[in-house]
Amino acid sequence: MKHQWVMQTHKQIKFTGMKSQSGMATALLVAIVAMVVIFVAAGVYAVKNRQIWIAHGITAAMNAVINNSGIPSQEKSQVTEIIYQINQEYLAGEISTAELGLIFEGMAKCPALTIGLVTQFEQSYVTPSGLSSAEKIEADIDLNRLARGLSNGQINWQITETILTGISERGEDGHHHLKAPAEVSDEEIRAVLVAVKNAADQADISVIKVEIDISDEFKKSVESALGRSLS
Repeated sequence: MKHQWVMQTHKQIKFTGMKSQSGMATALLVAIVAMVVIFVAAGVYAVKNRQIWIAHGITAAMNAVINNSGIPSQEKSQVTEIIYQINQEYLAGEISTAELGLIFEGMAKCPALTIGLVTQFEQSYVTPSGLSSAEKIEADIDLNRLARGLSNGQINWQITETILTGISERGEDGHHHLKAPAEVSDEEIRAVLVAVKNAADQADISVIKVEIDISDEFKKSVESALGRSLS
């Protein structure tokens, strides 16, 4: 089961009980469809306006997923443009509601979100730490390897729980949470990075860093779901 690191504004970051990327996308779609069904049943708005509401809901959901990831700002902007294009094609009747579901499934498998989540972890914990420049460069390479392995299925997402155990604690709600970056020592971060490296090594992921064009990969996932190019 795939897991995501969910960044929060307060002291801790939840990581146990986390939804899979696939589950997150599906849950958003189900919630939107449920909302539409309820509104229609209640006669809140005319059926002819349903498509507009779905389009806006889908767009908001997709943007929420992307904006809550650690994807670089420029890439987020480009992905947002693709989402807007999906919105417009749906409103024009060029994309069906069924195809929107396939697009959500494609989002779940797209490496963009995985890269975003790993980048988010790196920026929050590794970058501000007291690790040396050499250690941070090595960490960047190994985290990139981890992200690639998670994206292509060579590394099972369940291993992230083991990797993060040393910098987590059980909260009053019974869930595990990542400690706030300020509460994590450099030695604890080093231990996490050793686990990351071991996971990548065991999966035989190349140590050559591969830069992934997130917006391009996202567009590919959409076009793959549609079985055609976006117009």
